[in-house]
Amino acid sequence: MDQRAQISAEYVLLLGIIFVIVLFMAVAITNENEQNSVATAAQLGASNATANIIFTNTAQSPVKMTSVSMTSGSTIGSNINLTIHFSRPVTDQQPIILSSIFNSLVAAGYKNTIISGNSVVVTSKTDIGNITFHTYTITLG
Repeated sequence: MDQRAQISAEYVLLLGIIFVIVLFMAVAITNENEQNSVATAAQLGASNATANIIFTNTAQSPVKMTSVSMTSGSTIGSNINLTIHFSRPVTDQQPIILSSIFNSLVAAGYKNTIISGNSVVVTSKTDIGNITFHTYTITLG
């Protein structure tokens, strides 16, 4: 700033560059946050379901969720596949687990969630304008 209270072009340019960087980082952070939120809600639903299966039917052999794998979703609007892995096959308990995952996602705020066959499909709740970040397909492995 000089004596006449005018801002030089360099300061305006510097502020503009900083604003653009912050804007791009905000979009990337929101994208990653959404993916983490969906994976966490699905994981919590699957863990609750496996615990309830064991508690309600003691004749069942124990099962636990071992991992969650997710395909990359760095491009906005891409489809992401989430696979939840268990310590043993859970084909006979699949409807119970999918229902629990569905309930967990709805409780987390993902209202555009449906059970479709052997998977749960989630359309993200985060919209920027008319852009929906991702569509998630959650399956059991």
